[in-house]
Amino acid sequence: MTLTVQFQTIISMVAMGIWIGMAMDTYGRFLHEKKKWNWFHFINDFLFWVLQALLVFYVLLKVNHAEVRFYIFLALLCGFSAYKALFEKTYKRILERVIIMVSAVLRFFRRLIVIFLINPVKWLLSLLVALVTWILTITWRIIFSLLKILFLPFKWTGLLIWRFIPKQKWYTFKDKLLKQAGFLRSAWNKAISWFKK
Repeated sequence: MTLTVQFQTIISMVAMGIWIGMAMDTYGRFLHEKKKWNWFHFINDFLFWVLQALLVFYVLLKVNHAEVRFYIFLALLCGFSAYKALFEKTYKRILERVIIMVSAVLRFFRRLIVIFLINPVKWLLSLLVALVTWILTITWRIIFSLLKILFLPFKWTGLLIWRFIPKQKWYTFKDKLLKQAGFLRSAWNKAISWFKK
């Protein structure tokens, strides 16, 4: 391995050390909750470090065909230390500002979706429900009026027969008819209230 390749390898590994520091802070900001240990955190941490190892190996493969030397680990450590000493605070401030900006943009688009998509759909559904309710109410009133007209001759016939029944002789019969009529009227009123609901 030539000196140029070695120098490129060292520079690349220093950059990867800085990247690992940035990735750790980003991962800790978004995913790693400070709670009790559980399997979900363990799987996340394991996948995170596997991904970082694959990235380091890929860069190493591109630079020096994945030849591992002792100074590679030193360069990674130097890059990570440089990030912690020089860039960590600045990167965290930039990360927080980016998060705030992205959150504001997402909230803006969410409001747009609510205003231009969800609210019109809700309004149309409310209008449709009101229209269907109005149509059903009108239809029920028409049917109820027609039923009243159809049963009007039977009502008149019943009243006429009722007048011709003797009061003393058929008192018990009238009493039974009144009870039946009261039962039927209460059942009819319940049916009407149920249909109206």
